[in-house]
Amino acid sequence: MSGVFIEGIIASVLVLAVSVFFGFWGRKMTRNVSDYFVAGRSVGALNNGLAMVSLSLSLTTFLGLTALIFHGFYLAIAIYAAFSASFVGMLVLAAPYLRRHKSFTTMAFIGERFYSKNLRILSVFIMLVVSILYLIANIKGIGIVFEVLLGLPQVYGILVGGLVVTLYVMVGGMYGVTYSQSFQSVVMLFAIFVPVMIILRALGAAGWWFPPLGYGEMVPAMLSATPHYFFPFVVHPVWYIGIFLGSFFGIIGLPHFVMRFFTVRDAKEARWSAVFCTFLVGLVNTSVYALGFAGVYYVATRGVQVDIADYDKLLFILTDAIAGNGWLAITVGGALAAGISTVAGLLMIMGTGIVHDLYGTLRPNTSPEKLLKMATKVMFVVGVVVTLLSLRPPTFILVTILWAFGIAGTAFGVPMVLGIWWKRTTKEGAGAGMIIGFLTSFIPYVLIEIVGWEATMISRYLYGPLGWVKVMAFSIPITFIVTIVVSWLTKEPPAEVKATVDMMHGWSDYKEERYNGKALPITIVILSILCILSIFTLYDIFSVIG
Repeated sequence: MSGVFIEGIIASVLVLAVSVFFGFWGRKMTRNVSDYFVAGRSVGALNNGLAMVSLSLSLTTFLGLTALIFHGFYLAIAIYAAFSASFVGMLVLAAPYLRRHKSFTTMAFIGERFYSKNLRILSVFIMLVVSILYLIANIKGIGIVFEVLLGLPQVYGILVGGLVVTLYVMVGGMYGVTYSQSFQSVVMLFAIFVPVMIILRALGAAGWWFPPLGYGEMVPAMLSATPHYFFPFVVHPVWYIGIFLGSFFGIIGLPHFVMRFFTVRDAKEARWSAVFCTFLVGLVNTSVYALGFAGVYYVATRGVQVDIADYDKLLFILTDAIAGNGWLAITVGGALAAGISTVAGLLMIMGTGIVHDLYGTLRPNTSPEKLLKMATKVMFVVGVVVTLLSLRPPTFILVTILWAFGIAGTAFGVPMVLGIWWKRTTKEGAGAGMIIGFLTSFIPYVLIEIVGWEATMISRYLYGPLGWVKVMAFSIPITFIVTIVVSWLTKEPPAEVKATVDMMHGWSDYKEERYNGKALPITIVILSILCILSIFTLYDIFSVIG
């Protein structure tokens, strides 16, 4: 398309207007710091589940993942499967236990579980790095949406979208963000399911009414059009381990996602909100894969060429070509909802982290009223700063998101899981693991994505398509090893800290032997060593294929 897209503008203005309305409505419900940061811990399971869906189905789903499916062939199957599985991991390993801890944020949980103000402050720094990476990718997606709407450069969309979200987050706090995200989730689900159904029907899939079925029926035709698409061995098997570990522990470590569990009424609500989220995200991920599949099939059979710079626009391109302007307008509105919902959650955790976890730790006697006033000002400043930082976005949205998952998984996911499931985890072990994990994942990101190195310049074993993903197969296991070994070598946590582990699991009494055995940490160390060693195997075979 070129020029101004009137129908899309109307749909997008409606999405933005309703979101801002919820922001001002949330302001009326906000009376104290707890209301502003965690919605008074009053959010129900369904409402929270929908809000989690909107966080999960960011513009990475609408734009980034479809681009990788279109460009990355079989590797995309592993990525979308790992994303879906990660929510099961969140449900089993973290959701109800985090809620029982009654923290406001990931940083507060780490500071309290590991009885260290220094670790809480370190966590704020890491949170800002992870959130900025996630933000930049999603604000770029908002820029793409405005480019489709107005035919203008992405920079204008980045500025407008970033500032609008900053407005309703600053005004409404967590109440405003929660209800906006629930609304945006409903918009997103409709805006992706129906257009994909229309596209699959137009391409001849009898199961178009349920996209995963439509995708399955088109496999023979797809194999005929692009026989190489389903070849899985273009990468070393450890690549798949890396993407699984990054997704599995990354989702547990992402601060803006974890924060949602601190807003619900109790652990049961936390568990059910995760169930709702897992179910809906699984449906959407399979539908998105069907969309990417349809894009490959469409291009292969119709002789259409798509520039690599436009891969992130695949959903818009197919909807425009097959479904028409009306559905394209709805899809654009859904994509905008996906972008602003995730950006809102990220701004919320960044502002909360700076005010509650950084300033509140350094100035513990600050009154709640002062913290509440500070929160709105900090939200505004953070929103403006990250919008400006996003003016130089990455080439591919999903690449930056994967890095954010990997860094969050090493620096936050590992210590959080061990902190929940192993009493012997100490502040020294958690601190050493967080630092090693952050450095072994963030330094490769800087060298590859900012400095411009090839991944093989860091190590020859990072060869092949998206070879840098194997960094996660090293950084997450080494974080586990360092955390466990240092914890064993240092003084046990205080009794009251170990008692919180039983409390998080719902026990009313305390027993020293619970979650305090040697089998779990020894097993983790052995598996981690095997994972790291596997990186250095089969080089002669897979380096040639890759």
